[in-house]
Formats: sequence, structure tokens, C-alpha cells
Amino acid sequence: MKFHNKNGSLTAYALACGYIERKETNSLCLDLWHEGACYHVKAHEFNGRGRLTWESSDGLTAARRHFEFLKNIYFPKVQA
Repeated sequence: MKFHNKNGSLTAYALACGYIERKETNSLCLDLWHEGACYHVKAHEFNGRGRLTWESSDGLTAARRHFEFLKNIYFPKVQA
């Protein structure tokens, strides 16, 4: 089975198998994972406030949108 989409994100199958999509720095971690009948998106700060947000949804599309939204906020792309 295929575990990654063309854009590098994990497939629904990979998430159902227990894989976690993660974006991380030394101070912040953003996760997307599947558990039971829902998908979770959680942002956690290591040196400070702890959990920043934790959202759950019953659909992967909504969870991916939220994951990308938070990724753009917490991990902005540096313009060269």
C-alpha cells in the first residue's frame, strides 16, 4: 500500500495504520493523527505554555485543512 501522497502528506491508509504526520522544531510540535472514528490535530509548545490547540474532526479533509492552517501560522515559509 501507498503511505504518502504526491505532496508528501500521509495517506488515509497510513494514518489508519497508526502513522503520525508531524511538523516539529526545537520548541514546537504540530501533529495530525487518526484514532478510532476521528482525526486529531494538536499543536504543543515544549518551552512554555504546553498545549496550544487540539482539534478533532470526523473527516480527513477538515483535519488536513486545519493542520495546514496551523502549519502556516506556526511554521511560516521564509521568503528568500
